[in-house]
Amino acid sequence: MSTHWLATGLVGLLAACGSPGSITQIDLMEPPAVYGSGDIDPFPARLPPDRDIPYATQRVPARDEGKVYSDRPSTILRVGHADVGIGPEDDPGQGTSSLASKTNRETPLVVDVQDVYETGPLTASRHAAADPRLFPRGTESVDRAFANRLNRQLAATSGKDIVIYVHGVRSNFESPILAASELQHFSGYRNVFFAFSWPASTGLLTYFQDTEDSADSVFQFRRLISYLASETDARRIHVIAHSAGTRLVSEAMGQFALEYSRLSKAQIRRELKLGHVILIGSDASPLRVGGYLIDGADRVVETFTIYTSGQDRALTLSSFVLGSRNRLGQTTQNLPQHVRDFLSGFDNLHIVDVTAAERSNTGNGHGYLRGSPWVSSDILATVNFDMSPRARGLVRSPDGTRWRFPADYPERLQQSIRKTRPDLVR
Repeated sequence: MSTHWLATGLVGLLAACGSPGSITQIDLMEPPAVYGSGDIDPFPARLPPDRDIPYATQRVPARDEGKVYSDRPSTILRVGHADVGIGPEDDPGQGTSSLASKTNRETPLVVDVQDVYETGPLTASRHAAADPRLFPRGTESVDRAFANRLNRQLAATSGKDIVIYVHGVRSNFESPILAASELQHFSGYRNVFFAFSWPASTGLLTYFQDTEDSADSVFQFRRLISYLASETDARRIHVIAHSAGTRLVSEAMGQFALEYSRLSKAQIRRELKLGHVILIGSDASPLRVGGYLIDGADRVVETFTIYTSGQDRALTLSSFVLGSRNRLGQTTQNLPQHVRDFLSGFDNLHIVDVTAAERSNTGNGHGYLRGSPWVSSDILATVNFDMSPRARGLVRSPDGTRWRFPADYPERLQQSIRKTRPDLVR
């Protein structure tokens, strides 16, 4: 492979993983297919009064005008909330209604980060190597104020859960906020969606730098989970991670497994409150994640779901760059029997193959979270309603290791929702 081809391919890989530069507005993704029948509406009669997106970031505040945070990594977490509007491009702040869930929109809609309000450095992220000047006397009030705001948001929801979204490479600070806002909207504001913005770069050829920064953020991500579990009223904490963000999340789960290895599953769940952990288009090493599972990562979560694809060209290129090493998010056929036996030993591990899902080849095959209405339906049915793969309408692969999307998936899921959640049928 020539150097020119590799450089061009890397640019394509990075473009598929995140948003470049200082993008603070995107087109609203297509509604999940579960709403296509028109009789299922997730929106409550009255929307929660506070629909801001809370965030935590390990980025250093920016000095450039027009940017809130830079791409440079910090040793601590800063927390706050973002005011996000969903609506017509000329007035995205006019409010959000269930009209945004309809596929036949008369007016194109956008998601727009309108303002960002930092509460301050999170004292729970303080450690011996952190600059003490970042934590003057009285900064403990930041932790209390942030938790109080989250608790007010949680109290106004029906689900009472926090759902953390973790982005991939080549993403600016606002990228996870935009994605979290979309998902929160299409969940019907049932839970509080939360953005974790680790210091990915927005440069074209920073893939290895970004993957290093994602690993460097594991420690503070664990601090954040512990803080949210102990200081907020969240019933559970779910995590949705994409691309290189799955390296960060899977390693955090592996480290939690070792840290809490002496406790029972029930004790771990009370301590961490971790619910559904979902890895999408994962650029992590299957061998490494397998090691986390051997160490007990399955014990610290309710379910561990890994979405894979046979059409993800970004992961194909990543595999080549890394010496032909398969990525976790690639669909693997004809697994040896001992590997199938290993995977079947985890009753809460679900591998979902999206290859047959409608429009799963969107965005170089790596952007199916936003691009495939079937996949977004499946994810929201998991975190909102705790539906198992079978209840969501998925079917087993012949070798029993994966769940797949049948041709009538939307109808299956809609029928299941009508039966189990009649309160959503209008």
